Amino acid sequence: MQHSIHTAARLKRRGRLKRLATRAAAATAVGAIALGGLVGLEVAGIGTAGADGSGPGSVFAAGEATVYGSATGNAVTGMARTPTGHGYWLATSKGAVFAFGDAQLFGSLPAGGTNQPIVDIASAPDGKGYWLVARDGGIFNFGSARFLGSAGDHPLNQPIVGMASTPTGAGYWLVAEDGGIFAFGDAQYLGSTGDVRLNQPIVGMASAPNGKGYWLVARDGGIFAFGDAPFAGSAGGSRLNEPIVGMASTPSGHGYWLAARDGGVFTYGDAVFHGSLATTAFGPVVDIDATGEGDGHWMATGGRYLGDFEVTCYALRGFTASGRPVNRQFVAVDPRVIPLGTELFIGGEGTRFAQDTGGAIKGNRIDIWRPTSDECREFGRKTMPVFLSS
Repeated sequence: MQHSIHTAARLKRRGRLKRLATRAAAATAVGAIALGGLVGLEVAGIGTAGADGSGPGSVFAAGEATVYGSATGNAVTGMARTPTGHGYWLATSKGAVFAFGDAQLFGSLPAGGTNQPIVDIASAPDGKGYWLVARDGGIFNFGSARFLGSAGDHPLNQPIVGMASTPTGAGYWLVAEDGGIFAFGDAQYLGSTGDVRLNQPIVGMASAPNGKGYWLVARDGGIFAFGDAPFAGSAGGSRLNEPIVGMASTPSGHGYWLAARDGGVFTYGDAVFHGSLATTAFGPVVDIDATGEGDGHWMATGGRYLGDFEVTCYALRGFTASGRPVNRQFVAVDPRVIPLGTELFIGGEGTRFAQDTGGAIKGNRIDIWRPTSDECREFGRKTMPVFLSS
């Protein structure tokens, strides 16, 4: 077993967009939901960000990756490309699946969804099926993807956050927030961080192309490598503007990309930097996947849209209603609308935590904090989209 914990290595991050492809497919691509044997259609925005240029379910492409369509307006939680790289699937928290490009729809969960939200999707290697995994480890298989077991009947220490399939399609791994690994079929257990004290929780995983190793990535960009998956560097020792949400490996297995919630991209090993969003205007990024040749990548936005909120600013010193000292990460909310302790993503601001209240903060209203009155005057009063961050 090998694991590399939060060591900073060759870190490459760009604050500006570089060759961000925004090519939309000319053909109509629509995500369909299977409802009790019937197929019902959900409208999916075509292009990079839908009609208004923002919102969950948008897909962005960089390098030679092509945007084949978006599921704009849907709470996407995961994406998976087809083996050809000419299409992809998007999965929502309720188990609706949207297929674009040469990705075929093989089914979705019924409209009511599941007891636990879907957190990831993985493609069968032949491109003729996929798996969905729920937060409790339940597995839902469609098309050629075989059911090989689940963690749904296991007592979990922490919820499941991601999955990866083996190259044969005869196995898969599930990873929990504490880095616990569940292996099924021909997937080999090669180690976990279940007994390691983590600085930040695990948010995703990727498998080595030969199926003999895998990486886990933590919220702070720390990388843990197992089997013959090489450690090529991490963002664990770096100051991140936004938390890491996912990773994708290169075709050779000698590198990987990390994606942050604001669309920042970090490259390691032989992963080439193709561009980043480096903006918080489109809603939270939830996943990244790379083309089969490694010459481009996609990022999908997700989160549950709560609405457009009026955002104001205050510069008072002291403590929040939750007893924490005021700082930029904490915002004041109406707890009848957003419960205290909720992690939010505010378009234009980024990830914030609902930790405070205010007499004038009622309904769809949020108060952010700045250290000086001048900064608050400069901020003024704005209308911003607000999302549950995951």
